[in-house]
Amino acid sequence: MPVPFASVCDLLDECYKLHVEKKPNTRAVSKWFDQHRNCINAQNTDLAALLSTLLPEKRSDRVYCIKTPTLEKLIGKALMLGASRLIELGLYKQPGQGVDLADCVERILTVTPNPLYSERDSITVEEIDQVLHGIASKIVWSSPCIRADQGSSTAVRGRDGLQDIYRRLSAREAKWFTRLILKEFRPLILESGLIYRCCDSALPLILQIQDDFATAIKTLQSLKSHSPAEYAKNGPPQPSSLCMVKPKLGIKVGRQKWFKGRSIKHCLDMGHGRMSVEEKIDGEYCQFHVSIRDGKLQIQIFSKSGKDSTEDRCKLKG
Repeated sequence: MPVPFASVCDLLDECYKLHVEKKPNTRAVSKWFDQHRNCINAQNTDLAALLSTLLPEKRSDRVYCIKTPTLEKLIGKALMLGASRLIELGLYKQPGQGVDLADCVERILTVTPNPLYSERDSITVEEIDQVLHGIASKIVWSSPCIRADQGSSTAVRGRDGLQDIYRRLSAREAKWFTRLILKEFRPLILESGLIYRCCDSALPLILQIQDDFATAIKTLQSLKSHSPAEYAKNGPPQPSSLCMVKPKLGIKVGRQKWFKGRSIKHCLDMGHGRMSVEEKIDGEYCQFHVSIRDGKLQIQIFSKSGKDSTEDRCKLKG
C-alpha cells in the first residue's frame, strides 16, 4: 500500500515544531505510526522506502553527488524559474537570512504553486525512493549492490526524475524533499530506535543482526508468515522466535553503541556493575566478511558508516 509523501511531511512538520518549542517528539512519532498502522502493516507496503525517507542519513550505501549548489540549479530548471525567482531561490547564501535552500523553495512555491500539483495524484514515498535509488545506482561511490541496479528503468531517468517530482510537489513537500536529497533534516532529529520500534517492536533486534533495511524487513515478514495466527494473537515475534535470525554474509552486522568517556570519573558515572579497562589503540573501525566459494577466498569490508567499502580498501586484502 503506497505511503503518501504528504503524510510523512505531516510528521516532519510536527516534529520540527516540537523541536522549536524544545519539546520531545516521542509521542508525536508514536501517534503518527498508530494512525497509519493499517498502511504500515500491509503486505505490499515498502517499509524500506519509508525508513529511507524518515532516516536518510542511514542510507550511507546511496551516494547522490548532489550538493546544495547543484540542487539549486536543478530546482531552478525543474520549476522554470525566471531571473528574479532564481535570486530569491539563492537567498540562503546571504548571511543572516536564517534559511536554507529548502525554505527558499517552499517560499517560492507558496507564492506560485506548481500547476501540475494535485492532491488526487499525490507523490508517494515509493516513487521518491525509486528515483533516489536510480540516481545512486549511477554513482561510482555508491555500494556495489546499489550500482548493480543501474540498468533498471528508474535508473535511466536519473536526475530528470528529480525534476519530474519537483513539478508535482506542494510547497511543503518540496521543502522536505529538498532536505531528503541532501540527507539533512537537522536541526530536526528523529531517533532511529524509536522509528524502528514504531514500525515493529522486533525490528530493532533484527537490525542488530542484519543492519540493512530491505533484508531486515524481509526477515521480519518471514517470521510473520511462519506463524500468522500467533502473530495476530500475541503481537510481534517474541525474543525466543528471533533466535532463528542469523547474520548473513554481505549484510553488515549492527554495530554496538559506544560512548566517549572524557575522564575516568566520567566513565564510572556512565557505567554500572562490573567494568573492564583496555588499552586504546588508534585506528579505523571496519567489519570484515570472509567467505570461501568455489575454492575462492572472498573478503568484504564494511566501514563504520555501514557502507560497503571493499573497493576503497582493496589494498588491505593483500
